[in-house]
Amino acid sequence: MKNKLFVLIVFFIVGIIFGVLGTMIFLSNKPVDQQIEPPANNVGVFTKDDAIKLLQTQNPEFKDYPSDNLPPRSIKTEEAKNGWYIAFVQEGSGRPIISATCFFVDNQKNIMSQRIYNPTIEEDSMAEFSPRTCSPGACSVENCHGLDIKCGPNPPEMCTAMYALGDNCLQYAKCGVLNGQCRQIENPQFAQCKTCAQNCEKENTNNPMKAFECESKCA
Repeated sequence: MKNKLFVLIVFFIVGIIFGVLGTMIFLSNKPVDQQIEPPANNVGVFTKDDAIKLLQTQNPEFKDYPSDNLPPRSIKTEEAKNGWYIAFVQEGSGRPIISATCFFVDNQKNIMSQRIYNPTIEEDSMAEFSPRTCSPGACSVENCHGLDIKCGPNPPEMCTAMYALGDNCLQYAKCGVLNGQCRQIENPQFAQCKTCAQNCEKENTNNPMKAFECESKCA
């Protein structure tokens, strides 16, 4: 009697195990569109509102953006593959844009870049302002290194840590839309820095370390 009871218990346990395994195999073989999915929600998604709030928290001067009060202030956004471009734009009456401060915030909530736009007199600032390029008409400096400035609609989201002679001068380089074309806008500060860096290279051809030391003083 005891042996029969033991056998029944063993069969019962084995049946449960096979039943569980069979259910798991069945569910794993179901087509993707028939599998039970969790309810859709936005938990963990980094939105443009999240990026704006993060920037305003760390930069209190932008907390009153957007605003219809004079001078009007607006916020422009553009989504990237791994984050958001955000521009805080101060608008004018005589000129469409007085100034703008632009940021790129990645999906890990890191502020990766900050640029400031102040239009020059000859710029066609009537074009649509792009937070990606931080300029009207989607026109910005595209190169991270070198003194031959390339202008276009695709500025780098992040530059490599590699430093090239003359990179210090790129902070003064500027592109803009002139007569309907995206091109470099010449300015004395960049021209002076570029000439200085080129002279450092010529005078220290056989001593790269001295050339970099010289270039670091160019401004």
